[in-house]
Order: sequence, then structure tokens, then C-alpha cells
Amino acid sequence: MPDKETLNRKNALVNKNLCNFIEGKFLREYRNQQGEVISQNEYAKFCGITSSTISKLKLPEGYNIPMSTIYNILRHEQYSLERFFKEFENAKGINIPD
Repeated sequence: MPDKETLNRKNALVNKNLCNFIEGKFLREYRNQQGEVISQNEYAKFCGITSSTISKLKLPEGYNIPMSTIYNILRHEQYSLERFFKEFENAKGINIPD
């Protein structure tokens, strides 16, 4: 069984990959549900998250993203969890930390 430090490194890698995937998919250009370009602050408000959370998501190293943040972004983007995670798995594989 892996030790706590190893698990923490693996979790950090998954979080980094999740954040980078979200950033590339949704956070390069912010849009409302009508497809109009909006500011980061407006996007954050529509998603129900803070602008600083979006800034953390855009960091190359990512951060420990809560599931609720993922869900809030997907709800705004009208994306199902199933679709998102299938695309994530297809892009990053199923064994990210290994």
C-alpha cells in the first residue's frame, strides 16, 4: 500500500491535470450561455464561484479543486459530468498518476 506522501503526490497530479483540462476547455475565453464574450468576473458570477478560484484553476500547477467547483462550471457550460469526465479520460488516460 502506498504511503501518504506518495498518495498526496498522485492526488496533486490528478488535480493539476483536471485544472489544466478545465482551463483549456472553458477558461481561455469566457462566454455566457448565449455565446457572448464576457469578463472573468462575469463568468465567475455566472458559475457561482469567485474570480480568484478561476485564477487558481489557470495556474500551471493547478490546485486542489473541489467537486462543487467542477460542477458549478459544468452547470454554466451546460455540460454533464459524464461527458466531461469521459473527455477528460480520453485526453489524459485512466491512470494519470501511474
